[in-house]
Amino acid sequence: EAGLQRSADLIEAWHGKSNGRVLGFLAPHAPETVSPELLRESREMAERYDVGYTIHLSQSYEEIEAIKRVRGVMPTHYLFANDFLGDRLVAAHCRYVNSSEIALLGQAGSAVSHNAAIGARRGAAAPVKELVAAGCAVGMGSDNMSEDMVEVMRAGLFHERVRRNDEMDPQPEDVLDWATYGGARALGISDDVGTLEVGKKADLFMVNVRKAHLVPTLRIVSAFVHNGMPSDITDVMVDGSWVLRDSKLLTIDEDDIIAKAEEIGHRAWNRLIAENPNVPFPINLPPGPL
Repeated sequence: EAGLQRSADLIEAWHGKSNGRVLGFLAPHAPETVSPELLRESREMAERYDVGYTIHLSQSYEEIEAIKRVRGVMPTHYLFANDFLGDRLVAAHCRYVNSSEIALLGQAGSAVSHNAAIGARRGAAAPVKELVAAGCAVGMGSDNMSEDMVEVMRAGLFHERVRRNDEMDPQPEDVLDWATYGGARALGISDDVGTLEVGKKADLFMVNVRKAHLVPTLRIVSAFVHNGMPSDITDVMVDGSWVLRDSKLLTIDEDDIIAKAEEIGHRAWNRLIAENPNVPFPINLPPGPL
């Protein structure tokens, strides 16, 4: 109850802020850690506040085995039995969903966040072709603060081709669509963003294609998805306002943020190790507080 109340307070305080760019979401953790009551209450709260909700789904064999052992069903069936599936749901990962689970997600109109880079690191990926065929909107996610969306697109392209055993399908343009319009569909905001169209918000990025790894630019999207780097992006506009110009962030002091992140990260590791002496010590971490 306390967690739900904090979520409600957060949504009331922040949903719709920054000209609508800040959206509140309910986020119960994962099927193996969430009770039937919390699943139902989370969906009810999302509907009451007219927001979306998300959950980690079928991200590991351990999750699947835990749910089968405790609930007697596959993770998606557990969510279905407790009225959690729906068109507001963005299910993260979905690496190991079977055909019956895919059908349930599609019938409910649920969306999937395909976190391809972290999935590739763990040797698994969502069955994108089957999810799309079932009716799911599939967007792409970074899963954490250190991945970049260029790597995510490339990992998604390569892993899905391996999974399909097809050297040509999907195409780079398909993956760019997942990363842009697909994400907007998944979040329920595709009427306003996700494509460059008259009447939509002016969101765009510019790429310097005069780079050795991008020429000849016979197919710009293909060159960028296959070989691009985040540093190739020189300018970014969000809702008509530039936030990156000539590779320089305009909204924050990047050097200051990086320095603070380094300091806080070391402090957190030192605290973790002090409280858990058996945790392996990172080789480059100073042994004392910064």
